[in-house]
Amino acid sequence: MAEKAGFCAGVKKAVALALAAAKQGLIYSLGPLAHNEHLIRHLANHGVQQVDDLAEVPEGATVIIRTHGVRPEVLQAAAERGLNIINATCVFVQKLQQQVADLIEAGQQVVIVGARRHPEVQGVLGWGRDQPFVVQSPEEVSQLQGLDVTRPVAVVAQTTQQVSILDEIVEKLKELVPVVYIYNTICNATALRQQAASDLAQKVDAMVVIGSKSSSNTQKLAAICRAAGVRTIEVTDAENLDAAQLQGLRTVGVTAGASTPDWLIKEVIGKMENEKNLEVQEEQVEVEEVPMEEAIRDFSVGDVVKGTVVHVSDDEALVDIGYKSEGILPRQEVILAADQTLSTALQVGQELEVQIRKMDNKEDKVYLSRKALERQQRWEELEEAFNNGTVLTGTVKDTVKAGMVVDLGGGYDGFMPGSLVDVRYIPDFSVFLNQELRFKIIEMRKENDKVILSRKQVLEEEAQAKKEAVLNSLQPGQIIRGTVKRLTNFGAFVDVGGIDGLVHISEIAWHRIETPDEVLSVGDEIDVKVTEVIPERERIGLSLRQAQPDPWTQIDKQYQPGDVVEGKVTRLVDFGAFVELIPGVEGLVHISQMANYHVKHPSDVVQQGDTVKVKILDINTDAKRVSLSIREAAPRPKREPQQQAQPQQDSGTGLTLGDVFGDLFTDMNKDK
Repeated sequence: MAEKAGFCAGVKKAVALALAAAKQGLIYSLGPLAHNEHLIRHLANHGVQQVDDLAEVPEGATVIIRTHGVRPEVLQAAAERGLNIINATCVFVQKLQQQVADLIEAGQQVVIVGARRHPEVQGVLGWGRDQPFVVQSPEEVSQLQGLDVTRPVAVVAQTTQQVSILDEIVEKLKELVPVVYIYNTICNATALRQQAASDLAQKVDAMVVIGSKSSSNTQKLAAICRAAGVRTIEVTDAENLDAAQLQGLRTVGVTAGASTPDWLIKEVIGKMENEKNLEVQEEQVEVEEVPMEEAIRDFSVGDVVKGTVVHVSDDEALVDIGYKSEGILPRQEVILAADQTLSTALQVGQELEVQIRKMDNKEDKVYLSRKALERQQRWEELEEAFNNGTVLTGTVKDTVKAGMVVDLGGGYDGFMPGSLVDVRYIPDFSVFLNQELRFKIIEMRKENDKVILSRKQVLEEEAQAKKEAVLNSLQPGQIIRGTVKRLTNFGAFVDVGGIDGLVHISEIAWHRIETPDEVLSVGDEIDVKVTEVIPERERIGLSLRQAQPDPWTQIDKQYQPGDVVEGKVTRLVDFGAFVELIPGVEGLVHISQMANYHVKHPSDVVQQGDTVKVKILDINTDAKRVSLSIREAAPRPKREPQQQAQPQQDSGTGLTLGDVFGDLFTDMNKDK
């Protein structure tokens, strides 16, 4: 079964209107209500009599205008005779009639793509004062008489026209005239029905098309199926189906014209099932008989009803709500985003709730609105988000000194105070204009539609969640990547994924440093080792040096005992001096190894920062100790002993100079 088959909404409503009116007495149909002989007989049996001319209708009687519509002068004549008129013209045909009338009024050249003898086209010609040209095939374009090829052409189509034929004729016209304006007036239901038939024809061995031979849309369905390259069997009813045509077929597709009643479709399927014992697959469409008199409901202004979108343009949408005609939903009655159009907000086939705003009983029109429903629905959604703490998104539509205005949808705006925009100070909110932001609602008041928003709360909660995730994932001993955020005199704070850890100054390098900025700068990306994690205090200890090779594991590969090398004096102590051989490795020059004479204090020989030559006496990597010698790096000959001084003469006091200054001379000799 094709996804779209059988009665369209227009025919269904026309039949419902006719049957409902016939319950009050005999009514008259001006021409066949729809092109199907079985349907016409059914209507006649229920009090709907067909006439071909208004003259056949008695004074004061009720006349129903068929779905194909009529010329405006026919409506005028009926009104002048005082006839009660039920206008069942399809809403798409009415739009086509008005479109042509407007184009002719504007002085346009109009071409109708359709069959000239079809009652719909005859009626449309009347609305165009018989000025439009009618073209049925691409070949007829070159034969148009009276067309001014120097002027633009406006093209419309019979509502049941094949889309592919419309496209071909438009291409031919483009070869003749400078500009072609295209108004696609093909009924959406017709286009969907044709596409469904084409899709199904690709999957089956044969297509059975059910409908009257006088039905234009049925004939076009058959043509589409043949164009797909599949055997196409046209039948008007079950009796017309020759079972022999089904011999050798495994899969049969079924479609039906817009004026084909449901019971005819069921009868044809039933015969195929009985004759061929076929398995009928009706997964996509369920053919259901609904009493026509139940198809029309009573409506009042303010009612909230459900409907299905059957047509959408930039200005309005037509919604099937089960009334005599499709409800009209103007663009102004739908809440749209700044860059949104009605045709992008709604789609054909979409179900939605609408509210009846206005009813025109004289013209059987009903006007709909979505605004109040959308606002109510959106406020309920916002309330639920507020109560549940849900994070929402919205676009910043305006900025002021005190904060930002955010579009919440449904016609509501929310205000975000400046203090709630970010976790840090933002001097100028204009940077957020037209941006989509995430936020929470922290206050709501229905009486004045007040909604207060906070982006800061979302950022804080996300940061806290990220911190907890990092704290729970880290383990001592891990090597991770981080970014230096801040330097202090006692170390460096490193961001390791939303939370800062501390690298103490003693853990920055293997060698001795005075301040962290000797090694690091803010913004540096570094590898660090996790030394401790205390989640309850949000504390993470890190080490930069432990993430790097220990220089003590390299020293015995670079140097051996006996090597004479240069090093830098890093510090002095009472018992010697420490000399750096490579960053992170210091050796001790004991005071006894500083010179080949007695040294009272290391500062007598070297100063901190001096570069000196030293000889490596011993390397003990396990104890992390290196013994060095300055005196053996550049040995000097021992000083010769001084000759004994001659005794000094007595000055008569009993003392000699040696007695007074003897110790001084001894110390001076030692210094030399």
